[in-house]
Amino acid sequence: MKCNRRKIVTVLTVLVLVVCQVFVYPPGAFVKAADTSNLALGKTVTANNNTQSYVASNANDGNVNTYWEGAANSYPGILTADLGSSQSVNKIVLKLNASWEERSQTLSVLTSSDNTNYAATVASAAYTFSPSASNTVTITFNQVNARYIRLQFTANTKAAGGQAAEFEIYGTADSGSGTGTPDLIVTDITSSPASPLTGNATTFSAVVKNQGTGATPAGTIIGVSFFIDGIQVSWSDNTTASLAAGASVTVTATGGPSGTAAWTAAAGNHTVKAFVDDINRIAETDENNNQYTKGLAVTASPMPDLAVTGLTISPSSPTAGEPLTFSAAVKNQGNAAGAPGVLAIGVDGTTVYTSASNTASLNAGSSTTFTGTIPGLSTGSHTVTATIDNAGTTAESDETNNTFSTNLTVNSKAGIDFAVTEVNWTPSYVTAGNAVTFHAVIKNQGTIAGPAGTVAFLVDGVQVAASVNSTASIAAGSTLTVTAASAWTAASGTHVITAVADSLGAVSETDETNNTLNANLTIGSGGRGATVPYTRYESENAQIGGGAVLKTAPDFNYALTASEASNQAYVALPSNGAYVEWTISQGGAGATMRFTMPDTSDGMGLNGSLDCYVNGAKVSTINLTSYYSWQYFTSDQPADAPNGGQAAFRFDEVHWKLPVALKSGDKLRIQKTNGDSIEYGVDFVEVEPVPSAIAQPANSLSVTSYGAAANDGADDLAAFNACVSAAASQGKAVYIPAGTFNLSGMWTITAQNITITGAGMWYTNLQFTSPNAASGGISFRITGTVDFSNVYINSMLRSRYGQNAIYKCFMDNFGTNSRIHDFWEEHFECGFWVGDYAHTPAIPADNLLIENGRVRNNLADGVNFCQGTKNSTVRSCSVRNNGDDGLAMWPDSNMGASMEVNNSFLYNTIENNWRAAGIAIFGGSGHKAQYNYIKDCFMGSGIRLNTVFPGYHFENNTGIVFSDTTIINSGTSKDCYNGERGAIDLEASNTGIRNLTFENIDIINSQRDAVQFGYGGGFSNIVFKNININGTGKDAITTSRFSSPHLGEAIYTYTSNGSATFINLNTSNIEAPEKYLIMNGFNITFQ
Repeated sequence: MKCNRRKIVTVLTVLVLVVCQVFVYPPGAFVKAADTSNLALGKTVTANNNTQSYVASNANDGNVNTYWEGAANSYPGILTADLGSSQSVNKIVLKLNASWEERSQTLSVLTSSDNTNYAATVASAAYTFSPSASNTVTITFNQVNARYIRLQFTANTKAAGGQAAEFEIYGTADSGSGTGTPDLIVTDITSSPASPLTGNATTFSAVVKNQGTGATPAGTIIGVSFFIDGIQVSWSDNTTASLAAGASVTVTATGGPSGTAAWTAAAGNHTVKAFVDDINRIAETDENNNQYTKGLAVTASPMPDLAVTGLTISPSSPTAGEPLTFSAAVKNQGNAAGAPGVLAIGVDGTTVYTSASNTASLNAGSSTTFTGTIPGLSTGSHTVTATIDNAGTTAESDETNNTFSTNLTVNSKAGIDFAVTEVNWTPSYVTAGNAVTFHAVIKNQGTIAGPAGTVAFLVDGVQVAASVNSTASIAAGSTLTVTAASAWTAASGTHVITAVADSLGAVSETDETNNTLNANLTIGSGGRGATVPYTRYESENAQIGGGAVLKTAPDFNYALTASEASNQAYVALPSNGAYVEWTISQGGAGATMRFTMPDTSDGMGLNGSLDCYVNGAKVSTINLTSYYSWQYFTSDQPADAPNGGQAAFRFDEVHWKLPVALKSGDKLRIQKTNGDSIEYGVDFVEVEPVPSAIAQPANSLSVTSYGAAANDGADDLAAFNACVSAAASQGKAVYIPAGTFNLSGMWTITAQNITITGAGMWYTNLQFTSPNAASGGISFRITGTVDFSNVYINSMLRSRYGQNAIYKCFMDNFGTNSRIHDFWEEHFECGFWVGDYAHTPAIPADNLLIENGRVRNNLADGVNFCQGTKNSTVRSCSVRNNGDDGLAMWPDSNMGASMEVNNSFLYNTIENNWRAAGIAIFGGSGHKAQYNYIKDCFMGSGIRLNTVFPGYHFENNTGIVFSDTTIINSGTSKDCYNGERGAIDLEASNTGIRNLTFENIDIINSQRDAVQFGYGGGFSNIVFKNININGTGKDAITTSRFSSPHLGEAIYTYTSNGSATFINLNTSNIEAPEKYLIMNGFNITFQ
C-alpha cells in the first residue's frame, strides 16, 4: 500500500516539537565532550610505499615541517596508525604544511582490530586543504573501537602521491571522572651563571607550571626550547614525569643546535625566550600561552686590546737592497693587562721578521716599542705591516685591530735588473709526445739598458732548453719576449715550468734574486674529456656493510634519487654503522665526495655529517648539508622548497684534505656514526694528489697587506678592492694566500691588464657570504686582459630568484685575451655568464680561455658564451651537476651585440647535468665542440640545438662542427615540459637550422631516442658521419607529447620540414622494432 509521505512528515514534526517543549534543560546541560590527547602521537605509523625520504614516521612526529608522501602514481597510498591497543576514536585531523598551496586529496578511513580485516568507517571523499585553514582537515565519524586506523589515498591534485604532515587521531575524553586537560605556561627563566660575562658558557632553566585542570600524560616529554634574540640556542627534552594540575617544575637545557646545552655569552642586552611544548607533544586547553620572555644583560669581561699605533721605516726613501730598520709602537687599548707577545713584520703579505715573544704584562693604557732590522727590498712600492700578538697567545676584546700598515717606495739602484714576468708555450694545449716550445717575457726593472743574455727553461727543476744568447739591449722599464732554441717532448702529468733570466750570470744586476718565474703545465690526455688529476671510486663497486643499501634506478625512474646518481646507482647509509669502503689504487691527500641527504619542507635543508676512516682508523668528520641542493619542477622554472613537483639537484659535493695522503692498497671508508635520523647517500669519491701551495710571486701584492685576514670570519671585500687598485696602479699582480676569505658582496674588478692568483684551489678559498640576489660573484668590467687562477670559490646562494639572481661566479666584461684557469667553483647561479650588459653596442669577449677548471653544482648554466662572445674557448674543464646547460653558446642580440663566431668547447667532461643539455648551441657560426665526454644527463639531452631563444640563430652559419664526442645515459622522456628529447636533440623551434656536421660520435644507452629532430623551422645540410648508436629506450616510458606512443628509436622526427644525411651509421640494441620513426616529408639519406 502507498504511504502518504506528507502526513508522516507532519506527524514527526509535531512529535519533535512536543519533545523539545517537554524536555527543557538549564544552560550548560549540553556541553561538548573534550577530546582525548592525540592518540597517534608517538605510535607506530606505516605505509605501503613512500617517495624519497618522506617516510611514514614523519606523519606523527608532531612536526608539520616533515611529511609522508606516497610513491608517485602508485595509488592507493595507504597510511596506517597502530594505537597499540583498542581505543575509542571518533575524529581524525590531517595536516599539511600551512605554507603549501591549496590542494584536494581523495581518501577514505578504515579501521581494524587485527590489521587484517578492515571496515570502511568513512567513505572515500575529496577533502580540500586550504592555506586559509592552515591546510588542516578534520574528519569526524561515529565512535568506533579499533587498534588500527588506516587512511587510503587515491588522488592528489598537486602531487603524484598522497601526503600527510600530521595524522592525528582523537576520541572523547571521559566525562565526570574529575580528569581534565593540562595547560602549560612558563613563569620564569633563570641562567647559570646568573650574571654571565662575555664568553661564559651559560645554561638556561625554565619554571613550567600546569595551570590546566588535568595532569600531563606520564612518559610524554615536557619540552622547552630556549631562544636568544629570536635564535634557538638550546633545549630541554628529558622531563617525562606527569605534571599535576596546578604544579610547577623547573627544567634545564640538555642540548642544543651546536651540540651543547650551553650558550656562549656575547656582550650586550639580550631577550631570552622559553617556549614550552614548542612541538605540540601535549594537547592543551590553550596552545597560545606557551612562551615567556625575559631580559638578560651580559657584561663584557675585562680584557686587553693590543694595537700597533705607529710604524716607521728607516731610511724613509731607500734604494733596492738597502738594509732597513723599523720601529713599531704598541699600545694596550683595553681595560685589563696583557702580554704583547710576538711582533711580526710583513712585506707585501710575506713575513720577513718575527720578534721574540714579549711575555711581560702591559698595563691597560700603556705602550711599548719594538725595534729591529729587516732585509732590503726590491725596486717599487711595497706595503709593510706590523702585527702584534702574531702568535695569538693573548686573548683580546678585539682581535681585528692588531695590524698597522704603511707604504714604502724603494728606489732603483743604478744598474740593470731583469725579472721574468710571464712564461708560456706553444702549442697552448699540450698532449703527451708533443714538441713544446717555451717562451718568457723579460722585463728590465733597472735604471739603465742591458742585453737579455740567455734564458734557461726548466721542467720540474731540470733544464730542458734555453734561448740563444741575446745581445739585444732592453731599455729600462721595457720588456722582451725570448724563445727557447729547442723543443721539449711533453710527458704525461702536471709539471712546473721555470724560466730563469740571465741564467749564465753574464750580466751584473742590482737584484740577483728575482730572475725566476714558475708556471704549471698540465699535459692533456688527447682523448675525449678533461684531463683531471683525480681517480674516481664508484659506490656500486665498493664494499658495503653495517646496514648500507645499494640503491639503483636502472630504468631512469625520476621519482628515485638514484636516477640522478652516476651510473644511476649510489649507496644509502640509513643507520649508525652503515658504511661504504674502497681499496685505493691511485692515492693522494685530496678527497671529494658526491652525496645526497634529504631536504626540509621549507627548502632550507638539513645539516649532518659522516666520518672518514683510513685502514680502520677514523681520520676526520665530514660536515654535510642539503642547504644548496634540491630544486622542484612543476614547469620550466624550479621552486626552492618542496611543492609536489619533480625533484632535481638531489646530489651535492664536499671536499676535504686528509691528514696523511692515501697510498695504493689503503682502505678508505665513509661511515655513518653520528646517531642522527638522516639517511645519507654516497655516489662516489674522488682521490687526488694535493700539490704544494703556490708562494707569493715576485712583483705582486698580497690582499693581506690591505687588511684581509684569512679564517677570521670578517669581511675582506674592501681589502680585496684596495689591493687590486694598488696592484693596477703599480703594474703588479694580486696574490691571495692560503685560507678562507669572506666577501660580503659582489667583487667588481675594473682594473685593466691585471693578474690575480691564489695559492691553489686546495688552499685559497673565497666565500661569498650573502644568500641574496645580486650580492655575490665576480664581475669583470674590463676591456683589457685579466688572468685569474688558483682559487676555490663558493657562495651562500640557494635560489635562482625567478631568473633574477644576478649571482654568477664570473660575469660581465671579460675583455680581450683573458684567461681564467686552474680554478674550482660551485654553488652559484652560473659558473660563467660571458656577456656585456653595460654598453650599447655590447663589447664582446674576444679570445677568452677558460681552462683546467671545475664548474660544479650551480643552479643554472655551467658556462654561457653570450652577447657576441667570439674566438673563445672552454678547454679541459670538469663541468658537473649544473641546473641548465653545462656549456652553452647563446648569440643574443640584446644591447646591439654582434653575432657570436668561432667559439670552441674542447676536451671537457660534462656530467650529471639536470634540466637542459650537456652542450647547447643556439646560433652563430664557425663554432666547434670536439673531444668532449657527456654522461648521465637528467631531464635533458647530451647535445641540443634550437632556435627558441631570441637573437642570432643559424641563418648566417657557414659551418658548425661536433666531433669526437661520447654521450652516455642522456636524452629524456620527461623534460620540464613533459616531453622527450634525444641524446642529440635538434629543434627548429622558430627559424631553421643549417650547416651542421656531427662526426665520430658515440651515443650509448639513450634514455629514449638517440637523435631527434623537431618543430617546423626546417633543417638543411645536416650531416652525420661515423655515428655509433648503442642502446636506446632505457627508460620505461613510451608516451609522447609529439606523436603517438613509441619506444626508443635510433632516429626520431616529429617534423616534416627538412632533411639530413647519415654516412656510416652503426646501430645496436635499439629498443624499437623499427629503428627509425620518421614523419612523412622529412627526408633522411643513408650512405
